[in-house]
Amino acid sequence: MKLAVVGILLIISVTVTVTAQNIDDSQNGIVSDSLAQDSALVIDTSIFLPGNIFSAYTKADDPRNFEKSLVQNPTKALFKSMIIPGWGQYGNKRKYKALLFFGLDVWFISSAIKYGNQTSDFRNQYDAADINDISLRNDLYSKFLNRKDQRNKFTWLSVIVTFISMFDAFTDAHLSGFPKKEIQETLSFDYESNRKDIFKISMSYQF
Repeated sequence: MKLAVVGILLIISVTVTVTAQNIDDSQNGIVSDSLAQDSALVIDTSIFLPGNIFSAYTKADDPRNFEKSLVQNPTKALFKSMIIPGWGQYGNKRKYKALLFFGLDVWFISSAIKYGNQTSDFRNQYDAADINDISLRNDLYSKFLNRKDQRNKFTWLSVIVTFISMFDAFTDAHLSGFPKKEIQETLSFDYESNRKDIFKISMSYQF
């Protein structure tokens, strides 16, 4: 009886040992395979094949100084357009843009002056009108307000054109030093008429 029990215990011990060994081997195999895969992954991702996709671009150590190729000093162009809109553009060799800004500013300033004079005239007429003539005074006051609004509108348009001209001249002066393909400035007008009493005029400017 004792011998039978001892034999059974030995068989159980051997079975447990073999099973544990198989488990360890399988785990070691998995770990080994995983490490091998990780190693292969690291090796694969560390491969770098240099290409030539950036060969067409200028290197960062380019010794050329594009600032020396500027048409004029950007700050100088800004102040020139602040004094006379279009002057900075003319210095940047943008003649059509210079003419456009100068023409708009002259138009807006002259319109503001014209409506300013009319505002003063209608105000004087309103003050000199008979206080009992309500209809005339109302008409003069209405014209006074209309001319005043027009004066203010054209004054603000002149200020806006001046600011746009200033920063446009400043930007163009900065960009003038960079190498670029020469583009011819063109100004064209188009006319279209569908009926006798309807027509359309369009202007395009390429720069």
